[in-house]
Amino acid sequence: MKEPGAQLGERLAVVELAAAFLVVRESDPEDWLARFEKSPGFPARAWAENMASLYNRRLRMGAGPPTPPGTRPPDYHP
Repeated sequence: MKEPGAQLGERLAVVELAAAFLVVRESDPEDWLARFEKSPGFPARAWAENMASLYNRRLRMGAGPPTPPGTRPPDYHP
């Protein structure tokens, strides 16, 4: 099993199945992160591609992984 932090920063990809689109880590496409079911009127492909694209763009920009659960960014003001 990988260390929890070792998976952060890996690019995401989209895999198409007969019934759904999966968002997966490129290095481990068998272990999916999100599943968008194909159904009439729901743009499953667009949702999956958008999720992967936004995350990968964030990586390219050097923004790093999201803020860990239970912490607040220094500029957070309620």
